[in-house]
Amino acid sequence: MQPTDWKFAGTLVAALATALLAGAAEPVKLNIKLGLWEIASESQINGAPPLSDERLSRLTPEQRARVEAALQSTMAEAAKPKLSKHCLTPEKIARGLDVDQHDARKCERKIVTNSGSELEFTDKCAEDNGSTLLDEHFQLSGSESVSGSVHMQRTNDGKTMSINRTIHGKWLGASCGDIKDIQIEK
Repeated sequence: MQPTDWKFAGTLVAALATALLAGAAEPVKLNIKLGLWEIASESQINGAPPLSDERLSRLTPEQRARVEAALQSTMAEAAKPKLSKHCLTPEKIARGLDVDQHDARKCERKIVTNSGSELEFTDKCAEDNGSTLLDEHFQLSGSESVSGSVHMQRTNDGKTMSINRTIHGKWLGASCGDIKDIQIEK
């Protein structure tokens, strides 16, 4: 999986850490266990990556064909079901997992639901030539099972791409073993 796939698609652990560190008026109340989590996710991608016509016009026909083929390949890979393991630690939450989903200084967060079993929030981010809207909703079944959805809509120069991801996760144990961050299984 390419690093850009994570930027576009998001992950449960990154979303939870971002929510926990958002500087919201109230702390996130999710009753979730720390340690090793297995996360299964599936995505649907609509639209093309929002690349400007001006940027594309600077490419030769051969370069443009290579860029478009690479983008199609990346989008096809991002849309495949994923299985990964994530290590959720207090230190990682304190550092924001070192995953920069977006520049939080340019984003406005609204927490819709914040309880021990449910978290729902929206981020609206202003960016150069566009914007990103991120809606995330997670529900716990006890402290060892989570399901959720992530909807991201990226608009740039009048072009829009959306990604809808469903997530199902289960806690595997308090020890992360050799996994320090994220390990992609498939």
